[in-house]
Amino acid sequence: MCRITAVISSSPASPADLLCVSARSLLAQAGAVKGRFQDDGWGIGHYRRGAPAVTKSPRPARLEARAFSAAAAKAVSAVTLAHVRYASAPGVPQSAQRTRENTQPFSAGGYLFAHNGTLFIKDEVRSLLGGYASRVRGTGDSEVIFWQVMKMLDAYGTPEAALAAAADEIRTIWVSCRGAKPGRKLPYTSLNLFLASKDSLTVLCHAPRGDARTALATPGWEYGRIAWRREKGRVVFSSEPADSGPGWRKMSDPEIASASVKDGKLSLSFKRILL
Repeated sequence: MCRITAVISSSPASPADLLCVSARSLLAQAGAVKGRFQDDGWGIGHYRRGAPAVTKSPRPARLEARAFSAAAAKAVSAVTLAHVRYASAPGVPQSAQRTRENTQPFSAGGYLFAHNGTLFIKDEVRSLLGGYASRVRGTGDSEVIFWQVMKMLDAYGTPEAALAAAADEIRTIWVSCRGAKPGRKLPYTSLNLFLASKDSLTVLCHAPRGDARTALATPGWEYGRIAWRREKGRVVFSSEPADSGPGWRKMSDPEIASASVKDGKLSLSFKRILL
């Protein structure tokens, strides 16, 4: 499972402390556990003059620490979304997944998107993308979910509705195809979805329990349970706590968090959903 850290601030700032400075930063998580290295690419997205700006590499973040740190320092923005990747798309050799096209975050229409987890019904979901299917460039399952979310965003108008509708459609598709997936109890390991705009950050936490592993750099933290913390002037969401400081809380499951900034003021709300 990949690792993600996203920050929304009341005024433009670089979240380099959480991305590459602390002992539990996103960069530290990338190389924290031998055998679970996040070595299949990295990306940092932020907003420059209101438009997404993304720095990506298909190489391991731990081997490109200088480039990763430079990108983090340049991410002076109200909203930043960063990702380190462990490739797990079904049916595609891991070595073949290490491409720029598969590296996250993805971007379109002024939005940035990243996903934690594995979707086992990638082809079935893609078959319902309609015209959005032609926009898929890589071989990963996460990009298919990205375009599914964009389809829902165009249909329903808000990030919250788009994430909820995407998750609901995946569960509906699963009902029709699970007979062809013997041994699978669910169509995914998790649907931890992060969707950002220049002034908003929307996060879906959904990682059904059952994985015995814990987080990479935080002893005892459940694998797949999104951490969040409200600080002075910013709100942080991360796959696990991004530093050893106090105040980290766990999102409920399934739950959508919505944060936005307007006129220098941050608002934050949470909503449980049914899946």
